Parts: sequence; structure tokens; C-alpha cells
Amino acid sequence: MRKQTPESYERKDERNLARLGIISIQARVEPSTDTVRFVSNFEIDGRPYKVECLAPEGRPHGIDTDVILAIQTLYVRQGCPEDGWVHTTAYELRDLTGLPDNGENYNRVRSSLNRLWSTGFKVSEGITETSGRKWNVTTLRYIDDLRYRESDDAFGTSQTLDKKHNLRIKLGLQLAESIRSRYTNVLDGRILVQLEQPPARALYRLLEAHRGTSTAGKRLMQLTVSLRDWKEACGIKSDRPEIIRRTLSPAHDELLAVNYLQSVEVEGRGMKQQLTYIFAQDDAPDPALIEMLIGVGFSRQRATDTAQQHGPRVEEAVTFLRSRLKSGYKVANPAGLIFDYLRNEGKYVAPAELVSEPRAIDIVNVARQVAQQEEERTLQQVESQLEDLDQKSPFDQYQELKASLSILLSAYLSKVELERLKKECESGALRALEVQRAAIAARASKTLDQYVADLRKQLGFASEA
Repeated sequence: MRKQTPESYERKDERNLARLGIISIQARVEPSTDTVRFVSNFEIDGRPYKVECLAPEGRPHGIDTDVILAIQTLYVRQGCPEDGWVHTTAYELRDLTGLPDNGENYNRVRSSLNRLWSTGFKVSEGITETSGRKWNVTTLRYIDDLRYRESDDAFGTSQTLDKKHNLRIKLGLQLAESIRSRYTNVLDGRILVQLEQPPARALYRLLEAHRGTSTAGKRLMQLTVSLRDWKEACGIKSDRPEIIRRTLSPAHDELLAVNYLQSVEVEGRGMKQQLTYIFAQDDAPDPALIEMLIGVGFSRQRATDTAQQHGPRVEEAVTFLRSRLKSGYKVANPAGLIFDYLRNEGKYVAPAELVSEPRAIDIVNVARQVAQQEEERTLQQVESQLEDLDQKSPFDQYQELKASLSILLSAYLSKVELERLKKECESGALRALEVQRAAIAARASKTLDQYVADLRKQLGFASEA
């Protein structure tokens, strides 16, 4: 059994990204063209999804679910700072994932961080109209920036994460904003520590995300999905029904064993099969609703009692409050207004967005709301940081950017070439900041191969054919 973790180690999970199926539930994903760039189209509980993903380090999978949950949980514990930075150590992050303390697992965590950092995706939300389907598109990332230190492993033969040095992780802008708005699921730590394998924990996360997004606004006690849609949502690449079922089966067994699922029913044949997940009865209110209420000033106990009593109307009330605040109203007691709204149905005139569809603001809308106001402040911060970095000596500048340059270029340059790059940057023959900027620009314009070839020439190596 995995290392026991205190119940207070419940994981916080942004409720919108969790349902997109970007992190495959599979323990292993073989490198291929399909895992570097992929598009998923599926529909769950009447809601369509379209996700296009670019993952140069390979599609996130396996322990990546545990790592992103740990990062988000640390972000919440640290008070959800507006700059989106999580300050931790590799030791703390590894410990929160439940992995044993050994060198192999620090390498696994490093690989996971690199996959999550390198993965970018476009999300489209379907809107059906008489003129056909239109798509509202936004681009997102799990992690915008990584800062860490490497050290020699126990054998002195390779580099691994320095477990005691500061590890800094900057969450993607929209992801951080959504967590600050408390649009999160609370995953039960007691269930997580009982689930032995990453696929079971990943499936638990996915099920929790979708059972709380019903168009009726209620937490589902059963969820029916088509095998074709579910394999996309789970990130299973095979189109063979027996392989899809075989991949899901061990996770089903674990979730049944811990009494999260009451049963899994299968109907139909081939890719037309439908799976119905029957969840074990649980009288506790939806944890996501509790988090929303805490976010507007409720104590945990009062939030729990209110969510238990008013159920899906809590989401409507919180959206009403946010609409009031956005319109310029000064609300002296937000929790009091929520409570009055819930107790006196019909007393308040709901804003237009609630009349048409009283559901939570999702991450796409959050992105649109915050992007304009955050962009200028973020750019100013970045420029200020770059100016400070540009004033540092070549040696110090390289030390600051070493980890970033390694992530960008280690897949393209040999150890000898990286060592030459280090010497050139530390001596001032090359500026580490200029190399980083040029590599990022080349990556964005898909000309990184050509840039690396030119860089090799600068380093005194013949370019590869």
C-alpha cells in the first residue's frame, strides 16, 4: 500500500482542466507522433469537448496526475499568491505525491515536471446554434515556468533533482486564477492513499470532475458514457474495445474495492458499448460547493451545512455575488448576502447569465475576464525580472538560467555540447539570457532545429546533417 498520508492532505484540483483528459490515465505512454500532438473530441453528460494538445516531452501520464494535484494543493496551502508561484522543494513535492524517498522517484518527478511544463493546449467549448456549431477557443498551460537545481546522483553518473534546494513552479495564468476563485474539486485523501496505481487515481480524478458538471447543476450519483467518448476523455489511444476495457479494468477494480464505486455496468458491443458508473451512496455535500462558500467568507462548518441544505443553488448564489461585485456594488458582508439569497428565493433579480444557465464560471470564461487586467501587470513583472537578470555577470546569469536552458536544449545538445555552452556563457562569450530568448522564440516559431544547428556552429561543433 502507498505511504499513508494524513487526512488533512486532501488534494485540491481545478475542476475544469481535470475533465479535459489531457493527462492520460495510462501508466505508460509510448513516444510517438500521436503523443506529441493530439486532438480529442468527446462528449460527456451532454457537454462537448474539443482539445488540441502539443506535448514535446510526450503526453502527460502516470504519476503526472499525482504531481499536478500536489502542485495545486501546495498553491492553495500557500494562500494562492496572485503571481502564481509555488515555492517548495523537490523533497516536499515528492512526499506529497506519496512516492518513496529515493533517487529514482526524484528523476520521475523531474520528468513529470518537464512534461507538464512543455505541454500546451487549446480548449474549445461547443455551442450549438441554428447556424451550426461554433467554438470559443482559449490557449492554456499547466505550468508557465520552472526553477530548480540539479545534483549528481548517488553514483555520480547523472543529474537528478536536488531534493533540498528551492523548487519554484509558476502555474499557468488561467489555472492559477481559477484556483484563486475556488473553482476546485476536493479529492478525498483517504481514497487517494488506498489506490495503489496511478491509473486508478487518475480515473478517480476524472470521474470526480465529470460527476460535478451536470447540466442540472447536481452532483451525479451515476454517470453513463460511451466507450468511444470515454477512451478519449481517459487518454487511451487504442481503438480496440477489448484493449480499452482491459486498460480500464484494474482501475475499476481498485475504485470498487475502496467503495468509491458501487458498480460499473456495461451495455452494448464493440465501440457502441456504454459504461454506467454507479457511485457509492454518500450523504456528504459536494466538496466543490463547500470550497466556493469558503472562498466568499464562510467558515468550513457553516459552508458544509449550507451546501448540505441548499445543494446546487449554492453555485447560483456565488455566481450572483460575483456578478454584483463585478458590476461595482460594494458588498460589506458577502457571506451574509449569499445566505440571504439562499434563504429568500425570488427576493433578488438574477443577472442575465443566471437566467439562461446557472452554472459555474468555467476556466475559458475566467481566462477572458482576467487576461486583459493581468497581462499588463505580468508583462511589467517579467520585464523587470529580465532587466535585473540582464545586469548580472555572465557567470551569475548562467547560474540563474541553467535549469531553463537545460530543459530547452538537453534533448538537442550532447553533454559535451552543453558543457561547452556552460563555459561560453560563464565566460561571457555568449549571453545566457540571449540564448534562452532565442531558443524560446525558435521553439514558438517551430524553427528550433535550425537554431540549434546555428548554436552548434557558434560553439565550434559541426552541424549535424
